[in-house]
Amino acid sequence: MTAFVDWLTATPVSQVIQNTSWAIPGIQVIHIVCLATLFALALNLSLRVAGRGLVAESLVSLAGRFVPAIWICLVVLFVSGALLIIAEPFRTITNPVFYTKMTLLIVAIALTLWLASVARRQTGRPAIVHVVGAALSMLVWTGIIIAGRYIAYFD
Repeated sequence: MTAFVDWLTATPVSQVIQNTSWAIPGIQVIHIVCLATLFALALNLSLRVAGRGLVAESLVSLAGRFVPAIWICLVVLFVSGALLIIAEPFRTITNPVFYTKMTLLIVAIALTLWLASVARRQTGRPAIVHVVGAALSMLVWTGIIIAGRYIAYFD
């Protein structure tokens, strides 16, 4: 793993990002703002699936607007996250918290796919499984945020 980290650190892309004073902070700002946006969208979707929040709009309509925005945010997060990994591979690739975050991300994506599916067909009161799934989704997204913060402090 060390050889790969050393190789990645020495690549031209990594060197450009490392040697451009504003690159890492700029990428981090994009990453954090996009994560906050995604969290707000996921929170609204989860609350609506659970029968709470923004009840003036139908669940199908809300999901139709928010789910595509969630996927756009995920793409931006993947790109900005990849750039951050390329810039400082020693900080992430060897960090167990990074792998916790990636595992939680897989779970969050699966839950989001499921909630989007529920949103397309739910017409009445939410079933308890939908409420629990929505709550779990928000717990997992919160875990991703916390793990992301801990990457900086855990070696």
